[in-house]
Order: sequence, then structure tokens, then C-alpha cells
Amino acid sequence: MKPVVEISTIQFRMLIMLYTIGSTIVIAPAAMTVDSKQTAWILAILGVVCGFVLVKVYIALGLLFKDKNLVEINEAVFGKYLGKGVSCLFVTSAVITCSRIVYYVGSFLNTHIMMETPLIAIHIIFMLVVVFGARLGLETIARCCEIFFPWFIGLLGIFIFSLTHHRCSSFLASLILLLLL
Repeated sequence: MKPVVEISTIQFRMLIMLYTIGSTIVIAPAAMTVDSKQTAWILAILGVVCGFVLVKVYIALGLLFKDKNLVEINEAVFGKYLGKGVSCLFVTSAVITCSRIVYYVGSFLNTHIMMETPLIAIHIIFMLVVVFGARLGLETIARCCEIFFPWFIGLLGIFIFSLTHHRCSSFLASLILLLLL
């Protein structure tokens, strides 16, 4: 029998915040500005609003189906076959998003910091860290999240400050972004 993994609500919130903020910093700016150019800020606001709506939906479903996991909730809401299809879409989306994040972070490091290092070596190192963390389990990842969260928030605050104040150099902003990744 597998041991029951328990993390606190605060640890779960920290994990969600780190994942959301980290993936948004890496993926969203380039993806939004490619097509929308000067109106990217409107898409950013729309994305935040849609995200809050989805959070409210997930909270309502979680309160309605307290004893079920996401796959069971999808089957209860959408039916047996359509629910399994929706669950497969969730899993596929998560896998694709995580692989994109690993690729973008590796590409960023390869382009700006470690130009002589082969991209595949950077990706292998990142994936080894991911595999190592997965083998250690969710509780270990949540504890590490608690340790790194204050550092992340502090660096994020400095990064946002340096981006919003024109006197700060772009070097400082790039250095802080590297530390956040």
C-alpha cells in the first residue's frame, strides 16, 4: 500500500503560485506580443480575469465533490466517456505545458548565459532535476517550495520594480529574471 502524501494548504498555494508565476514569466510575454503588439496589456488583463473565473469554477467543483479527484469529477460532470476525454485533455495539456517550459528555460539559458553549452545538455540537467524531485515525492517538493518561496517573491518584487522604473538597467532586470528561473 502506498503511503498517504499530505501537504498543507499553504504549501499547495505556494506550489500553485510558483508554477503559475514561473510559467507566466517564461511563456506569456513572447506569446502575447507576437500577434497583439501594442495591445498585449489587454490580453494580459483578460487572461487574469479568465484565470480567476477558472479558479472559482475549480473551487466550486471541489466543494461540490469533496471526496473525488479531478478524473472522478470530470466523469461525474461530463459522463463516463466524455469525462475520460476531458481528463486526457487535462493530462496532455499539463505534459505539453511542462515540456514547453523546460524548453523555453533551456533556450533562454543557452541564448543569454551559457552560449557554448549544447542545448540538449541544459535540457538533460533540467529533466534530471525534475525526475529527482518526482522520485523524492510531493512532500519534499512542497518543503523545498516553502524554503524558496520568500526568495522568489523578493526577487520577483525587485524584478518588477526594475522593470517599472526606467532608471534601473536592463542588466539588473535580466540578472533577476535569471535568478527567478
